[in-house]
Amino acid sequence: MVKNKDYITWLEAAIDVIGGKRKPLIIFALENGSLRYSEIAHRMTRITESMLVRQLRELERDGLVTRTVYPEVPPKVEYALTSSGKRLIPALKLVSLWSASYLDRDIVGSRLPPVVWRKEWLVKLRDDLNTINAHIDKNLMCISEP
Repeated sequence: MVKNKDYITWLEAAIDVIGGKRKPLIIFALENGSLRYSEIAHRMTRITESMLVRQLRELERDGLVTRTVYPEVPPKVEYALTSSGKRLIPALKLVSLWSASYLDRDIVGSRLPPVVWRKEWLVKLRDDLNTINAHIDKNLMCISEP
């Protein structure tokens, strides 16, 4: 993200931070905890090493991912989501849910498997959305009406 850029909307700023094909997938890969670079690379298909490094650096620069280097030989590097990165997961899940619900095979092709809704995934998404709703309610209470 370019600092002090003149964005027109908050959505434009968000897309600048998480835009691209791979950043949301990297964030999803880190959802359950920290991973070494090689583990992330193994989960990312069709991405060059230089592009993965670039995307990880941008996510780190924008405060969504932390990079920890351990003083070992060979060096051990782990990536993890920051609290801001973790708060992005429900939004990305909603995009995934929208995709599975509204995009048809003419758009996405036949490579994707049929959608299988997992109860634990939907329950976690509901819990995340309840957290977001609580945050919205808290903000609404701070707004004074004229």
